[in-house]
Amino acid sequence: MHPPREFADALGELFLQVRVHFEQGFADLGVPSPCAKALRLIDGSLSMKELGARLHCDGSFVTAIADALEERGLARRETDPDDRRIKNLVLTRAGNKLRGRIQLLFDDFPGARRLDPEEREAFLRMLYKMMAKGVDAAAATPERQTAAS
Repeated sequence: MHPPREFADALGELFLQVRVHFEQGFADLGVPSPCAKALRLIDGSLSMKELGARLHCDGSFVTAIADALEERGLARRETDPDDRRIKNLVLTRAGNKLRGRIQLLFDDFPGARRLDPEEREAFLRMLYKMMAKGVDAAAATPERQTAAS
């Protein structure tokens, strides 16, 4: 078994490779990282409040992201039909096209392509288990995380 320091160093190196991959990919697509992350999360219509929760950021930063997406013609704000106080972000045709290109970056990040399907599934289970913070490991599987969302 690897000592904790070696484990942490390996994870740190992997995170660095993944960060560089995404930063370079987003730069190649001409979109800032926060906007790219938002585009990936907006599927259909998404309230700005929910986007902030998913991005783990406050409302003022979501407003800046929404402004940047609108300025680039990638999204528009719409009033929620069920509650006029809520503003939703909806992707434009250009936003949906760019969203697809961003998804390709997420589908092919460093390290993942070197794992076979069983290894990827096992690694994902381990990551969820590590993030569970005392929760039963069975409750930390991707399927249960998705169902809980």
